[in-house]
Amino acid sequence: MGCGCGSNSKRSVGAQSAARPSRTTYQVVLDDGNGRVAFTTNNKPLADKVSGNYPGSIVRPLGASDSAAVS
Repeated sequence: MGCGCGSNSKRSVGAQSAARPSRTTYQVVLDDGNGRVAFTTNNKPLADKVSGNYPGSIVRPLGASDSAAVS
């Protein structure tokens, strides 16, 4: 909703998203990366801590292949 001041100024489409850096989402994947995703977060230390609760799990960035696991 506009400010109601009568101004017709337009902002570029990407003005809001360009100011924010993209965040990496991490997944905790069971069975050495071959199982289901047990947990997802943007916080890498939290993902590492949660993976400690699941023996044989790995932490990887969202959308990464199984071979690109984060150690």
